Amino acid sequence: MFDNKENRYVTRGVDEQVPKKIQLYCWNLIDKKRSETETELDYLQIFEFNPDNQRQAIEVIHRQEEPFFIEYHTYTIKGKMPDFQIKKLWVIDDRSHQTMLLPEDY
Repeated sequence: MFDNKENRYVTRGVDEQVPKKIQLYCWNLIDKKRSETETELDYLQIFEFNPDNQRQAIEVIHRQEEPFFIEYHTYTIKGKMPDFQIKKLWVIDDRSHQTMLLPEDY
């Protein structure tokens, strides 16, 4: 899973509500995890976000269910903190393409 980087899509909800830089950050976390591990990634990658206005940062929790892993990352905001209300984001790989979506888009 997540071997092909050519057919990547985002839903309208993601496009409208998630800043492009955060979208790219999540794609990069998937690519990094894929390159670091010999086990295959799960078809569903889950990202959870906790904005930290004090530090001008967003805590990003990247996880998957099978095989289970969880990683914590900090995305530091340069400039004004975006109005970012999204709590969870999914990325699904169905082997023909990869789609980034909000849970309510499913």
